[in-house]
Amino acid sequence: MLDALEQMGIAGFPVESVLHVGANEGQERNDYAASGASPILYVEPVDGAFAILEANLADLPFHTAIRAVCAERVGEAVLFNVASNGGQSSSLFALGAHAEHHPDIVYTGAQRMVTTTVDAVVAAHSPGRVPNLLVIDAQGADLRVLQGARQSLPSVDGVYIEVSEQPLYEGGCTLEEVTAFLKGFGLHPRWLRLDGVGHGEAFYCRRKPAYPILPLFNGVVSVGKPAAQSSLSEWSYFDVADGPTGCLNGAPTGRPGIHTDIEDAPWWQVDLESVYALNEVRVFNRMDAARERSRTLRVSLSEDGEHWRLVHDQGGYTFGGADGRPLRVLLAGERARYVKLQLAERTYLHLDKVFVL
Repeated sequence: MLDALEQMGIAGFPVESVLHVGANEGQERNDYAASGASPILYVEPVDGAFAILEANLADLPFHTAIRAVCAERVGEAVLFNVASNGGQSSSLFALGAHAEHHPDIVYTGAQRMVTTTVDAVVAAHSPGRVPNLLVIDAQGADLRVLQGARQSLPSVDGVYIEVSEQPLYEGGCTLEEVTAFLKGFGLHPRWLRLDGVGHGEAFYCRRKPAYPILPLFNGVVSVGKPAAQSSLSEWSYFDVADGPTGCLNGAPTGRPGIHTDIEDAPWWQVDLESVYALNEVRVFNRMDAARERSRTLRVSLSEDGEHWRLVHDQGGYTFGGADGRPLRVLLAGERARYVKLQLAERTYLHLDKVFVL
């Protein structure tokens, strides 16, 4: 597993979504996919590396390649230097000390580009939800990237970033500068690995919050009610799963309470047996594996079981559960007897618990 993902886990933060600046060819894509995070945004400026990145992501839904160079502001015309090692050492800056430590790596050209920012990337590709893990490999320009993330950083749980005790590139930033900047956003150093010349990676995160006790309003009206699902897998009556009603009773465990077979648009629904004015549908995702399978979850309501209205579309974003971050669909008194949860892709539907309040 990538150090970034491992450090997030050690710090107690499930990786919900990732923005990787300086992604090169997407070498980390399989680790990101296995983590259950969704979506994953990859920013890469070098033409050759970006073409390979796009091809590598072609079969990974909600993994998006973005050709851009991130800095502290939008709209600055720059020359971006392209390095000879497959673009991995490409930078906004001259090589500086990098040329002394790695004399075999040289610049082979430069691309004319216009800068963007992390904030602009998030607004365009992840509106309404900032990825909670930010990975930055900007070859000396890492602080400039952070300075363009001022709106996003308050919502970030962890930053995994390339650092150097002394500037490795001409005009590049230092470990001390990065640490001071991130401290202002409540992100503190937790892990550091440097080589013999003082260059390496660091992980910063905020202190894990104590999640508040969620309101029960007038009680959970779905407990003990009849339920149905589109199919039953061999796991439907395994461990904590107990058929269609397995997600309605008891406390969240992080394990699947229901489990369909693999199919197009699998669904589950509960009959509340009477029409209620509902406050919320609270969905606890499976947390032990394959969290990403719930990323296209849609929630619909009906008073008669025939006419449905969509009240929520998860739109590619994964979510938590027993970790204290369940999906909360707030309804403000909408009336319904039936609640349906359905996915918008071919996969399994497996959830821990569903509370209708």
